[in-house]
Amino acid sequence: MLSAFTRTAGLAAASAFILLAAAGAAQADDKPAVVFNAGVQSDYVFRGVSQTDGRASVFAGADATWGQLYAGTWTSNLDFKPFGDSHTNEEVDLYAGLRPTVANVSLDLGAQYYGYVNQPSGGRVAYTEVYAKATRAFGPATVGASLYYSPQFTGHTGEAWYSEANLAYTLSKKWSASGALGRQDIAAGGSYTTWNAGLTYAVTSHLSLDGRYWDTNEHRFGDPYHARAVLALKATF
Repeated sequence: MLSAFTRTAGLAAASAFILLAAAGAAQADDKPAVVFNAGVQSDYVFRGVSQTDGRASVFAGADATWGQLYAGTWTSNLDFKPFGDSHTNEEVDLYAGLRPTVANVSLDLGAQYYGYVNQPSGGRVAYTEVYAKATRAFGPATVGASLYYSPQFTGHTGEAWYSEANLAYTLSKKWSASGALGRQDIAAGGSYTTWNAGLTYAVTSHLSLDGRYWDTNEHRFGDPYHARAVLALKATF
């Protein structure tokens, strides 16, 4: 079995390769751009599972792009008490990658670190994933698929894979509909299937309102895995 150091080094090398490839792909006349985002949601749901014990969350982030290269950060409050963790109270993510287009297919290849504030010393929550995503537009419809891999998933639960198929459809200038079906597989157990569907309304070009239904097939895992409706307001600037 690979040591934690070896796994981390491998992920770092993969991330470095992505960054170098993207830097090489960027044109000399490409200019860096930074976009900020902030919002509030009635519940923070990640892959079908509530991260805030069914309560509201406030989030914010920033994304920098340069040609095909991007990097960003994102944060939100948390409540992991249903999972037996009364200390962890904030998530801080870091990610970077490359977004090339090949034969009308938009690709996204990158890595993400999920960091947590005040995580228990005896049960590390933080973990890293590498991912590959692909989307293609067909008129008003966009179909996509993604695959995530972690060599050591949260809570030291071993290897984990998350796969997802998604669909979005532009209904009008202001309205769009989207949905996804995903599968989280964890080596140590606790695997489940999740799905979501919702509508997004563009209040302005920089403000959107999203209403979404989430569910999983494993309600026996506890309340965070139960069906729920989430309303989210997000601003970009």
